Amino acid sequence: VDALGVFARAKTHRTNHTHAVAVAAHGVVYDDDDDDDGVPAAGARRAHHVAPLGAAPSRPARREVHAAMASVTTDSGVVVDKIDKPADGAVELKVTVPESMLQKCYDAVVDGFNDTVTIPGFNSAKKGDKQTAKIPMQLLINHVGRKEFTSACVEEALQNSLPEAMGLVAADALQDSERITTHFTEMFDAFSGPMCSPAEPMKYDVLVEMNPVIKFTGDYKKLSVTVQSPGDDSTADADAAKFLLDKLKDLSTLRVATDRGLTPGDAAVVDIDAVRVNEDGTDGDTLQGMKQDGFQLDTGDGNIKLPGLLENLTGMLSGEKKSFTIVFPDDWPQAYVRGVKAKFTVTVKELFAREYPKETDALAEKIYPGMKTMADAKAAILEAIKAKYAFDLKRATDEACVDALAEICDVRLPRSVVEEQGRDMYSEQLLAMQVEKKMSPQALQQLASAKMVNEFITKQKDEIERVVRRTIACEELSKLEGLVVDGEELAAEVQKAKEEFDQFQTEYNEDQLWRQCTEAVEAKLAFRWLAENVNITVLPPVKRD
Repeated sequence: VDALGVFARAKTHRTNHTHAVAVAAHGVVYDDDDDDDGVPAAGARRAHHVAPLGAAPSRPARREVHAAMASVTTDSGVVVDKIDKPADGAVELKVTVPESMLQKCYDAVVDGFNDTVTIPGFNSAKKGDKQTAKIPMQLLINHVGRKEFTSACVEEALQNSLPEAMGLVAADALQDSERITTHFTEMFDAFSGPMCSPAEPMKYDVLVEMNPVIKFTGDYKKLSVTVQSPGDDSTADADAAKFLLDKLKDLSTLRVATDRGLTPGDAAVVDIDAVRVNEDGTDGDTLQGMKQDGFQLDTGDGNIKLPGLLENLTGMLSGEKKSFTIVFPDDWPQAYVRGVKAKFTVTVKELFAREYPKETDALAEKIYPGMKTMADAKAAILEAIKAKYAFDLKRATDEACVDALAEICDVRLPRSVVEEQGRDMYSEQLLAMQVEKKMSPQALQQLASAKMVNEFITKQKDEIERVVRRTIACEELSKLEGLVVDGEELAAEVQKAKEEFDQFQTEYNEDQLWRQCTEAVEAKLAFRWLAENVNITVLPPVKRD
């Protein structure tokens, strides 16, 4: 299910009403970039910080305010001006933190540094004793550094004021979408008094995305899709025969052929070149990319796609050189040679005949593991081919149904969800590389840089947005139809995922794993509903050559 890329990692219709408190407890997210890359930067989590002032309630205390009012003052004196930005699907919060709160934050930072910083002769004590004497402020600031001390005060103020500001929009805000758009250093002026004490109210702006408004432009209960069957009984025998032939080919041997010319199915080492034929019949320019020396050519199983090439090679002896003309088809993959008349010159340097093993029961295990006879192996191959047909058809049907649902889903895609989905898609690519051991840890570390992630999100924006739109459409369907995740099915999905991570010795976050597995199960529920309610037309498989 996850491989379909249907469900984005960030949920859009779930709002965590306590997420603002989590921001206070675990650090602040603010856009600390001078550039306009649109990617929020994470605020530092400083070890010397003490807990925010008081116990933060699940929904910060605030005065009841009529929805039409633009300005709110919380019980702590924090003033919040709310500006709706419907075109962006967001609201802007202009926050003013009073000096009274800044003073409490300042005192908390001073206490925090006194608990973590040791200056001999001032606050040293025996191990296990609690400090009582404080470090003189000037000495403390000189020791810590003015910028570092001011940064700590600003972060403390953000951690205490942001939850209250977010409380105004928490019910409708998209989880974890808030970004402080004011540059971090612009807030330093609030602590420009003597000894970095509060000198004026601290002001900053927060942009918060709202849960998207979703509307289906058509009746999602009357969708129709058409899919192509990957195969049926009429193609299964041919596909099984090709599978068997490929297995036998893997077990075949090559012998040098000196007593005959090239026959389709042989292998050869050739030098090949091609030039454009001018209108007057003379040789023109060399066709780029066509010249190959010592090229290993397999003439079997339709490997040679250019019409006329195999026919001209057939019968050539080892050591023979031959020239002939071929016109490239108008639908040839490389556009620069479509319709071009080319003169090929080929020299067969070595020629090998392929000898296939006899189909005896002794080969059964090598053809299909676990089989004792060739008859059993052929039957197992045919069964596997049909099972793959069924799997591919279901996958194609799921894709078509979800695409049809997403097509009628009218919604403004939240920027934060698009970015998170892009990061998750990029992480999955890196994880696949790690599992397959295609790259060194150092190379993977370089690819995991913020710059590389942002480049991926920019280049793959259309595909990422396609996945997010499908996600939102399926989530809305689940909500409208009351689809509920079964606890046992979810537990089984989590256990399966854990086993896979353990198999590849890959670390994982327990909470994130449960969230992703929940989304995977929800995706299955949506697929099931669509499969049962969408009008699905299955076309016969494409005719085989």
